Amino acid sequence: MVSNSEILSRLTGDFKVVAELVGVEAALEISRTFGGLTLSIPKLSFIHREERDEEIRNAYDRGEPVRKLTLRYGLTVRQIYTILKEETRGDSK
Repeated sequence: MVSNSEILSRLTGDFKVVAELVGVEAALEISRTFGGLTLSIPKLSFIHREERDEEIRNAYDRGEPVRKLTLRYGLTVRQIYTILKEETRGDSK
């Protein structure tokens, strides 16, 4: 049986990075499941954005001024007001 380190030494490119991140066994399972396909892996920034937006809404509800929120989060006044108008994504579904 070929060792994980031997398998890892044979891998190249992006898939080698995947194997280094998740481990050789998990990478092999990914290969068995998705081998030959082109995958698009989404960025998960929306998760952090939803959390940030909720923090902004809570701070505003506690009475923090919009200007202070713009400075804290590096957003414009318009962006803050847009966030305040939006429902959380989980509530709108």
